[in-house]
Amino acid sequence: MSAPASLATLGENGLLRLLTARWKPDPRKVPVGVGDDCAVLRGEGKNRFLLFKTDAVVEGVHFRPREKPELIGRKALARALSDLAAMGAAPLAAVITLGVAKHESVRRLKGIYAGLEKIAKKYGVNLVGGETTRAKELFLNVALIGECRGYAPVLRSGAKAGDLIAVTGQLGGTQSGKHLRFAPRLAEGEWLARKKIATAMMDLSDGLGADLPRLAKASGASFQIEAKAIPRSPNASLHAAINDGEDYELLFTVPPSRAEKLKKEWPFATPVHFIGVMGRRGARSGFPTGTYGFDHFKQH
Repeated sequence: MSAPASLATLGENGLLRLLTARWKPDPRKVPVGVGDDCAVLRGEGKNRFLLFKTDAVVEGVHFRPREKPELIGRKALARALSDLAAMGAAPLAAVITLGVAKHESVRRLKGIYAGLEKIAKKYGVNLVGGETTRAKELFLNVALIGECRGYAPVLRSGAKAGDLIAVTGQLGGTQSGKHLRFAPRLAEGEWLARKKIATAMMDLSDGLGADLPRLAKASGASFQIEAKAIPRSPNASLHAAINDGEDYELLFTVPPSRAEKLKKEWPFATPVHFIGVMGRRGARSGFPTGTYGFDHFKQH
C-alpha cells in the first residue's frame, strides 16, 4: 500500500476532493453541494433557493495580531458575504464561532465584535448566535445563510467557449491592506444573477491564478487571458494581481451577445473589465508560467 499524499502535494483542491469524495447529498433538497462558493438548498416555492456558507479567519494566517480589532471582525463576516455575492444571493443571517486563548484581552474581543456588528448592519445580516471555545490562536468562523428569491444562483459551471471573462474592480491590493477593508460585491452579484447576464461566477479569494482555473474546470472549458487587460491596484505588479489573492472581486463570464447590454445598463460605480475569453475543453489555457494563485498547503 502506498503512503498517503502530503498536504503540500494535495493542495487545497486535492484535500477537498479527498475528504468529501463520498458526500452524496439528496439532489431533491441540495441542488449544489461541495465545489461552488456556497451550497445551494431548495427553498419553499418556485425559484427560491437558500445558500449556505461557512468561512474562517485565523490569527497569523488571515490577519496579524496587531491589526485593528474592528477590521478583524469586519473581515470575518465580509469574506462569507463575498461568497454569497459570487452566486448572486442576498444575506439573511449568521452565527459566529469564536476560538480564543484564556489570556486574550476582553477589550480586543469587544472591538472585534463591534466590527462584526457594523458590517452586519450595513448589509442586512441578522447575527443570531454562535459558539465560543478555547484555542491556541484567535479565530472566528462565520456560518452564513442567504437567499435567491425569484431567480437562480449563478454557479461556477455555466461558462461556455466564446464567453467573455470579466472582473470587477482592481486586483493585487492585498499587501496594501485591501483584504481588511474590501466591499463584498453583493449588489453587483445579485444584479448579474437577476438579469441573467453572468453564465458563471465566483469571487477572487485565492487570486485570479487559482480561481479562474477552478471556474474553467467546473465549466469544462479552457481560457485565454490578455495580461494587459487585467486591472491592477495602485503599485501592484502583474504577478501580484494574478497571484496574491484576497481581492474579493467578482470573476464572471458573459456571452458576447450580452456584453453590450452589460456595458450600457451596469448601474454601479464599481468598474467592470473584460480580460479574456473562454475556450473549448482541452485547449491550452493562457497564464504566465508559474502562475498558481494562493494555496494554504502548497509550497510556493
